[in-house]
Amino acid sequence: MNTKYYKRLELVRVFLCIAILLYHIGILKGGYLAVCSFFVLSGYLGVTSSFNKDKFSFKKYYISRLKKIYIPLLIVVFSSIAIISLFPNIYWLNLKPETNSVLLGYNNFWQLNANLDYFVRHVASPFMHLWYIAILVQFELVFPLIFIALRKIGKKISKIIPCIILLGLGIISYLVFLKTVKDGNLMSAYYGTFTRSFSLLFGLLLGFVHVYYKPIIIEKRKLNEIIFGSYILILFIIFLFVTPNSSFFTVSMLLTTLIGMRLIDYSMIDNKKINSLDKKISSLSKVSYEIYLVQYPVIFLFQNVNISFRIKVFLIIIITVVISYFIHIALNMKKKRLISMVLCLVLVLTSIFGCFKYVTAKDHTKEMKQLEKDLDKNRELIEQKQKEYLEKQKNEQDEWQSYLNDLDNDEEHIKEVVKNLHIVGIGDSIMELMVKNLYNVFPNGYFDGKTNRTERASYDVIDELKDKKILGDVVLLIVGTNGECLGKCKDKLMEKLGDRKVFWVNATNPDYQTFN
Repeated sequence: MNTKYYKRLELVRVFLCIAILLYHIGILKGGYLAVCSFFVLSGYLGVTSSFNKDKFSFKKYYISRLKKIYIPLLIVVFSSIAIISLFPNIYWLNLKPETNSVLLGYNNFWQLNANLDYFVRHVASPFMHLWYIAILVQFELVFPLIFIALRKIGKKISKIIPCIILLGLGIISYLVFLKTVKDGNLMSAYYGTFTRSFSLLFGLLLGFVHVYYKPIIIEKRKLNEIIFGSYILILFIIFLFVTPNSSFFTVSMLLTTLIGMRLIDYSMIDNKKINSLDKKISSLSKVSYEIYLVQYPVIFLFQNVNISFRIKVFLIIIITVVISYFIHIALNMKKKRLISMVLCLVLVLTSIFGCFKYVTAKDHTKEMKQLEKDLDKNRELIEQKQKEYLEKQKNEQDEWQSYLNDLDNDEEHIKEVVKNLHIVGIGDSIMELMVKNLYNVFPNGYFDGKTNRTERASYDVIDELKDKKILGDVVLLIVGTNGECLGKCKDKLMEKLGDRKVFWVNATNPDYQTFN
């Protein structure tokens, strides 16, 4: 049987795969945007492969998705749990509820409910990247219904109508995405199934356009190659510079989707000749899904390894690729049958052990919910005390200054000074948890704690307190457990605080080298 080989399509898949891996490692700032193009590719291939079948079968479709998407997912999930369980110093309190969300295909909603920020540069769990797979699984569940309905409309009424419907739905999805981001709900927009569906819908649209009509491209060979290369270059530039905090964030989400469509257009050229480089690209393309699954668990384990960044990056990439090939070979026994069987046996045994660890793991959901309730109460206390602080500051500033001038140096007066000290505290969830004790010791203090706050995020808090003329001479910092903040970052934080007396309290753990 003559099978067509689309060299450029393989190249695009590898390019996107590398971009995401480099983003997760912390090298490519905008690599997260490659997911948009991957969504387009998923939608497109779903339509074109379904049209190639004489008769669409629900059973065959779901079985193929089970083999291609879900079984590798199960292997990676349970193998990751098995390996992580061998490290007693790794504390993963959300193991059970998070794994449940991955297995049942709602991890994007679980992460949203858990207030996890995908763009905070720390690795809270080995499954933080699986929100994408959750949306993909949800899409695969409803795709047959969407495809059959649109194909019937195209066959019985008009071919243009399915295209118009998909275009309309894609535009609505993107507008909802824009509105959600504008309202300040960045993670709701990023994790939401419908808010991210515009990329998938545009992929479906492109699939119907290619089947009913043809790709809109320039046929001249040299110009065709230049345009394809230009699209790749534009994507690379976007991946290089557009951070999640960029003002171009929302535009880039749409732009990478549209460029993904154009790259597919220019990739639908059958390459008759295949050289050795093409074979290597094709081989890497075939394991791109496994690479996506494996990379975060590997990064999660390596975050606590105290070696140079370059060596760490090199090892993460090599180990990720090697494990991905192992999984791919084990699940595809057409060639090298003995090797496949051995690898398959290793993966099965590891997964069974991981499954056992998952089933027997303690579910900390109740404790986490209670913790969240305590945090909510403390947030209310923080707001209340902040208001009281502002009122007291206005009424007592002159009186307090006069009192300080007349102070004697005896112990009782010093205790009184401490008790009435106008200390300002900036911190993360640790400050939220201990805020009652802080107010007991410093009843006239002003404390601002927020879950997942990083040292970098403290910049804005300091600027805001300065603008409100609240930032006093004594500052208590309790930040540093959420992500890495190197020397320059810490220096900038201290520069912002100026000549004030700063007491920096930080959680310590000798097993976590990134903690101070």
